Amino acid sequence: MAAARGLLPFSNEELLESLVALSRDADLGVRTTASASLDALKPESFAALAADPNAPPDVLGFMCLWPRASREVIETAIFNRATPDSALVILAQRTKDPAILEAVSLKQQSLIRAPGIIEAILANPARTFEAERRASEVRQEFFEKQFGAQLVADERRARAEAEAATRAEEEKRQQLLSVEGIEDLIRLGLIEEGVDDSLIVEYESEFGPFAESLPEPHEQMNVEQIVEDIHAAEMTQITTERLPVFQQIALMSIKDRVMLAIKGTREARLILVRDPNRLVASAVMRNPRLTDNEIEYIASVKSIHEDVLRQVGMNRAWVKSYAVIHNLVRNPRTPIGISLGFLNRIQTRDLRALALNKNIPDVIRQTSNRLYIKRSGS
Repeated sequence: MAAARGLLPFSNEELLESLVALSRDADLGVRTTASASLDALKPESFAALAADPNAPPDVLGFMCLWPRASREVIETAIFNRATPDSALVILAQRTKDPAILEAVSLKQQSLIRAPGIIEAILANPARTFEAERRASEVRQEFFEKQFGAQLVADERRARAEAEAATRAEEEKRQQLLSVEGIEDLIRLGLIEEGVDDSLIVEYESEFGPFAESLPEPHEQMNVEQIVEDIHAAEMTQITTERLPVFQQIALMSIKDRVMLAIKGTREARLILVRDPNRLVASAVMRNPRLTDNEIEYIASVKSIHEDVLRQVGMNRAWVKSYAVIHNLVRNPRTPIGISLGFLNRIQTRDLRALALNKNIPDVIRQTSNRLYIKRSGS
C-alpha cells in the first residue's frame, strides 16, 4: 500500500513501474490506490522513458494506452522496440486519433509479428487512407502470399525460441538465487567455514527456543536501504544480484536468521546486525569472525538495536579502540549509562563537538560541555 500511494523512495521511472504493476494487483484496495496515484502523475514527465529501449515492456504498453498521455508520448512509445505488440493491438482498436493509427501502421515488424494489429487498423473508423494502405499492403505481402506466410512462420518460430531461451535463463537464475535452507546459504557462500555450531547451541540455550515462524510485516528489514547505507560507509560492496537473496533471508524464521548471524560472512553480518529483532541482531555479536572495522561501523549505526550497542560498550577488547567509544557516545541509540562511562576518555576537541551535538541525549551533551570547560578552562 505504501508503494501504491507513491510513498517509497523511488525514482520517477521506478515509481511508474511499481504503480503499473500494482494497478493489476490481486488486492482491490491496492489496485484502486495505485490507479489513483497514476491519475496524479504527469505523462509528459515520462517522455524520456518512452524512448528508452531498456524500459520495462509493461510500462511501455501502459504508456501507449495511457488516456491522459499526449500524442507525442504515445508515438514515442509506439516506435520503441521494446513495446509489446499486444499493447499496439489494443491501441489500434481503441484510439480515435488518425495520427496515432498512422504511427502504428508504420511499425511494419509489429504488424508482421502480430496480424491482429492489421485487423484492428482496418476495422477502426478513424483510420486514414495511408494507415489503411500500409496495413493492407503488409497483409497482402506477408499473409496472403506463400512467401510471406513462410517468412511470418520463421519470424514467429525465431521469436518463440528466443522467448523460451529467455524464460529458461530467468528460471535458472531464480533457482541459483533461491534461498530455502542452510544448503542454499552454503551454496551462495554466505556461511563462514570453521565456525563451531556449539556457538548457536549456547546462544539458543541462553535465549531460546527460537521461533521458526516467518517474521511479521513490522519485523521485516528494508534490505535495499540497509545495502545503500553499507555502500555509503564503504564497508563492502553487495551486488544488485545479491539483493533478492537478502530479501529472502529477511523473510526467514528467527531460528534461521540467528544461525546465519553467528555463522554468516561479512555481508550477512552487516545486514543482520540491523535486524529489527534484537535476538537476531545480538546474535551477530557472537560471530567469531567479527572484525575491528565492523565493530567501529556497528557502533556508529543509528538504526541499530540498543542491546547491540550495549554489548559493544561492555566488551573490554572492543572499547580499547578510541574510534569505537567515540562512535558510541555520538550515537543517540547508545544507552546513556554506557556513553557516560566513556566521556572521561573522549579527547577535548571531541568533547566540544559533543557539547554542540543536538542529536544526542541532553545529559550526554551537558556533561560533555562541563568536561570541556573543566579541561580547557574556558
